[in-house]
Amino acid sequence: MKREELLARMGIRLPLEKQIRVIVSSDVKNEADDPFAIVHQLLTPMFDVRGVIAAHFESKAPGTETTMEQSYQELLRLMDAIEIDDVPALRGCTAPLKNDEDAPHSEGVDFLIREALRDDPRPLYVTAQGALTDIAAALNRCPAIAEKLTIVWIGGMPYPAGGGEFNLMQDVAAARVVIASKAAVWQIPVNVYCAMEVTMAELAGRVRPCGKVGRYLYEQMEDYNLHSAEPYELRKGENWCLGDSPVVGVLLQCGWRGNFHTETAPRIADDMRYLPNPGGKEIRVYDFVDVRFIFEDMYAKLALCKS
Repeated sequence: MKREELLARMGIRLPLEKQIRVIVSSDVKNEADDPFAIVHQLLTPMFDVRGVIAAHFESKAPGTETTMEQSYQELLRLMDAIEIDDVPALRGCTAPLKNDEDAPHSEGVDFLIREALRDDPRPLYVTAQGALTDIAAALNRCPAIAEKLTIVWIGGMPYPAGGGEFNLMQDVAAARVVIASKAAVWQIPVNVYCAMEVTMAELAGRVRPCGKVGRYLYEQMEDYNLHSAEPYELRKGENWCLGDSPVVGVLLQCGWRGNFHTETAPRIADDMRYLPNPGGKEIRVYDFVDVRFIFEDMYAKLALCKS
């Protein structure tokens, strides 16, 4: 069905001028939190989701070049579960940038450039839920798009030190490109996104009953929980972190919450430390997000679109 038909079930009316354009970039098959954030964005009437780009993950070693395709195939299954057929699913780059000047092609790169250059007065946000490769490649291929978009990035360690963090380590060169570009950046570091903890019991009670997509979200989380080869520190069997969901909250919330500060964009060392960068642009760095606001909005939208 068309996304507009699904949103109509929710009965929430929104004028066109209140909508923002959103492109999602997500390593969909890495762990199990990305699908929740993607579905939440698709169910948010304020977001005109223009497309979803499947990103690579853990693609540095030989033989791991298929992770983008794994993300893409998972994205297709997710779109089938939510029964939306008019939001483009796009293949992204298969590996990290070779260097800071690299500008590989992908469907996602080309789509992002076209959308940024399209004549549309509404602001464009790119929600980055994984490696920044496709966004950086688009900026390298067409620097003119930088001032036409805002990048909402789940990634990086807290300031001022920086250091190793999963999404950043997937492509350090891409992070350097994005941070050094003229594009506006809203960064949601690990100490903030890890606050999005939820239990399997809560997901079973609030998500699983919500039709085909609710069952799918819960069952793919349960499958990962049962079959993950190596548990993560924040995942102890019943507790999970829906760490990508803050991208929805920061775009929905009003600007007076005072939950972010500005930093001079650092230089990012190869070991992911933040280095001084006098004269760098100012970026927005979040200090906390309203976990209740985000989760309750997601639960409500899942329940409304089911009814």
